[in-house]
Parts: sequence; C-alpha cells; structure tokens
Amino acid sequence: MAALAQSSGTPLEIVPQATGHGAGAPVGKGAVLLDTSRLTDVSIDPELRVAVVGAGATWSAVNAAAEQHGLLGLAGSAPSVSVSGYTFGGGIGWLVRRDGLASGALRAVRYVDGSGRSRTAADDSTDEVDRAAIWAFRGAGGVGIAHTLEFDLVPVADLHAGALLWHADALPKLVAAWSSTIGTVGSSVSSSIAVLHVPPLPPFPEELHGRVAVHLAIADPDGPVAATPLLDAMRAAAEPVSDSWGPTDAAGLARIHLDPPTATPAIGDARWLDASTPVIAEALLSTAAADDAPIVMMEIRHVAGAPVRRTGAVVAPPGDFIYHAVAPLNLFPRERIEAGFARARSVWSIADAGSRPGSWVEGAASVPDALPADVRKRSAAIADAVDPDARIRRSRLLG
Repeated sequence: MAALAQSSGTPLEIVPQATGHGAGAPVGKGAVLLDTSRLTDVSIDPELRVAVVGAGATWSAVNAAAEQHGLLGLAGSAPSVSVSGYTFGGGIGWLVRRDGLASGALRAVRYVDGSGRSRTAADDSTDEVDRAAIWAFRGAGGVGIAHTLEFDLVPVADLHAGALLWHADALPKLVAAWSSTIGTVGSSVSSSIAVLHVPPLPPFPEELHGRVAVHLAIADPDGPVAATPLLDAMRAAAEPVSDSWGPTDAAGLARIHLDPPTATPAIGDARWLDASTPVIAEALLSTAAADDAPIVMMEIRHVAGAPVRRTGAVVAPPGDFIYHAVAPLNLFPRERIEAGFARARSVWSIADAGSRPGSWVEGAASVPDALPADVRKRSAAIADAVDPDARIRRSRLLG
C-alpha cells in the first residue's frame, strides 16, 4: 500500500514478485519492484485442513509444517517456488491426479488493489469485485498485489515417490513400456517420463555423469500399489541405474524431479497435449536425446483425470499430458534453442490440446496462449476493475 501511495501521481509501474522463479519480463526505470519474498508466515489449521501463508512463503516451508499433521499442500516440482505465483498460474504438482490443481484448492486471497485499498478475494465476499477476483486468482495469474493466501491441505496417508534413471540407449524400450502401461495406473499416481542431460554432480550416479538418461519421476500419496504396473513394466524393459522409489516425506517428494539445486538461466517451452500423446512419446523425447541437443530436459507429464475442486479461470487440466522442455542460456545460443523447440513442436503438434501451461514457460515475458480467449478477456476485465489505472503490472498470462 505504501508503494502505491508513494507512486501516486507518477507513471511508475508496480511489479510484484516473490521468488522470481521463471521470470522473464524486464523491470525498467519506470517501474518499482515490489518484493514479497519476506512475507513468509505459515499457519496450519490441522482440523480444518487449511493453511494461511504469506505470498512469499515457499512450498518447502509450507509442507514442512503441514506434514507434521499428516497433510500436504499441492506443491509443484521445485521446493523453492513461492506458493503465490505457482498457485495463481494453476499449480500442477505431484498430487494432481488425486487432488487437482493448486488453483482449485485456493480458498481466499488477501490483496491490495490499484488504489492501495486492502481487500479479500473469496467466493463469499460481499463485494462483487472480490468475488470476481478469486476466480482470476485461480489460474489466470491473479490481480492486484496478493500478500496472504488461504488454501486447502490434503491428507497423505502413505506417501510413496521416487526417481528412476536409465541409460538413454534404452529409450525405445522404456517408452514402449510407458506407453502401454500409463493408462492402467491408479488415479492417485502422478508421473513424468523425461530425457535428461545429466550434469557431473550429485545426486546423480557417476555412471551417468555427462551422459543422457531417461528419467521417470513418480508419486502416489496413497501407497505403493497403484503405481506397480508402470514400475514393473519399465523395470522389466531395462534395469535402472538408479531407483529411489519408496516411502518418503515432503522433502523427498520435492527431489524426484531432479531440479538443479541453484538458480540457472534458462528458457522453457510447454504445451498441453491430448490423450494421443503416448503414440508420439518416443518421437518427441528423441528430439532431445542427442548428446549435443540444446534441450537439457524434456518431459511428458501425466495429469489425466485430475478432479475439479472449485470454479476458476484454470482449475482443470486442459489436456491429459504436458510437454515441457528446458534449455540453458549459458550453454547454448537462443537461436539453437529455438530450433530445438521447433523440432519438438513438429512432433507434439499432432497431439496439441490448444494451450500452454503458462507458468511452465520459463523466461517468457508473456504467454498469451496460456488462456482461452474468453478466459483471458474475462480475467482482463477483472484486472481493470481492481486496478483501473493499470498501476500494477498484469500477469504474463494476460499478455
């Protein structure tokens, strides 16, 4: 509120940011960066299964507190991501097929509008603008400046998860096993199959250092049984070099994607794909499997069947699968990376579901095709109502 008051009467733009994970838009001289990363309070109500947290709280902090009560929030792959930007962009995590997108778990948001007024967005808010705002916070990037979130937690009775790694020369056999089995896993199982260029660092086994690997990340909050068909099929196709599947906790769940431990300059590409994806999986992943490929990680995430918990801009997966690729700018020129993305596009376009998971497109200033036209139009109108003078930078999903 103070930042808005001090910039009143000036052309300064207010740019909210928590952790900055995946940020890609420049912050110029005509803008004020409003850093919310120190808003880290976390409060857990185990009886109501609700968390109230600051917009700068990370998922690692939230789930470390929640798991003491047998609960978890619907966190994503990287534990250092803030709950706010992740949730407002939809929030696709390892519990998605049982519990849905994180946006659907969002109960309320306390935020500041363009005039500096403090408001609460919720379905039962007395003000029509605030009732509209919670709809936009659920997957359209949000509106105004959020400072506190309230969301549901879910019970996790028997959390199992793990990362399995194989040599890339087994890719055809592994993808064949994955393709023939992925439709048979239980509805609580979420997973991704990926091609990964392994750095010469722990926690990767030395046998794979500097080589290309096939990576399966898999999780089930309800125990080991439902994942057995997929695990058995892929283990039978080729012996894994590394296999960490087993009982785990929130910290272990956050490690299965094998994200780098420190921030890395990179750009990403992502797309929602339809149910035909297993047919093209080998051809798609093969575009990133060459030793000199600029894409260091390409995955296909399985999200089919995720339930819808509440109404909102994006509260259900627009497709059964997600294609996601990441390339480091410190190792390859952008032109070569874009050519790699184009090769992948020539394959995944056959299974295109029509939009992008916007928060997965790392390093982009805007992702205009993250939302259907009608959703983007409605969300933009809500942003105009909250901030009619456009003093607060809009979500990149509305770009």
